Amino acid sequence: MLEELKNLNYHGGKDGLLFFLCDVIGRTGVRIRDAEVICSHAPGKRQLSVEDLVSYCLALGWIKKEADVLTIIADFEPVLDNKDVLNEELTKSTVEQLFLGGVIDQTMFSYDSIQSSYAFKNELLPLSFSCVRNVLISQGFLIPQRDPQGTRFYIAPLYDTLIAKHCRIRRKQLSLERLKKQLEVNELGGEKAELFVVEYEKKRVGPPLCERIKRISEIDVAAGYDIVSFNSGDSREPDRFIEVKAVSSSGFFWSKNELEIAKLKGEMYYLYLVELGRIGDSVYEPEIIQNPASSVMGSDEWYVEAQSYHVRHI
Repeated sequence: MLEELKNLNYHGGKDGLLFFLCDVIGRTGVRIRDAEVICSHAPGKRQLSVEDLVSYCLALGWIKKEADVLTIIADFEPVLDNKDVLNEELTKSTVEQLFLGGVIDQTMFSYDSIQSSYAFKNELLPLSFSCVRNVLISQGFLIPQRDPQGTRFYIAPLYDTLIAKHCRIRRKQLSLERLKKQLEVNELGGEKAELFVVEYEKKRVGPPLCERIKRISEIDVAAGYDIVSFNSGDSREPDRFIEVKAVSSSGFFWSKNELEIAKLKGEMYYLYLVELGRIGDSVYEPEIIQNPASSVMGSDEWYVEAQSYHVRHI
């Protein structure tokens, strides 16, 4: 819908919109031909173009057009008698649509401690939306300030909470999107590493026990290890519990649950560290660490860093 606002040649600003919505369309609606007649005779509003006004209001979802009749959406009907309140509602609606359309986003804004206001640089708002920018200036949402470094647009303090709300929503959306993508990447990498270790273990153990090696992480994700295997072909019961880590130069993450299980299993617990970029090499073998609760946590060869802390009153 916002595409219709690009390069729109509307110059009426706030006053033109309020006149059009309150005095021309009103609660009863109006035919387009009648709207053109009213606007053409509106004192002091000779620059009003019904075509541009309709395009602007339709793009932002403020009005409906059925055949040749224009009506206002129900959300705005209760405030048609108070133009100041309507102006605030129109401004909020515009900002919401610009956020949803990606025309503005949280990365644009910075806090100016001298002005005690949030602002963004002129060049960050696409030039094709200059019409919307000018309307927002006339509505009192944007306050332009020019200096030798260029033009900045400050947000009127009345709308700080509005901007904060949409930045917060978008930040959560982006965080969830990034998390989802990262989880998908991690899951695929982890699955590749685990399948590689299963095949590695089958070759190492050999028949007949190799058929009893299981990748249990497919079902039990809380076991604290991924694969049950055997130390040798002479083992009678599973006695090698393997946690697989796809590793990189940044190391790997080891959960508290996995560490606790490693402590319980002791010498029967193994970490298999797999470099995904090398699993295609026929002679590649993973790095195998037995009893990592002791050999990693108590070793000077490994740097263990806490990533977060749970804090509570006692």
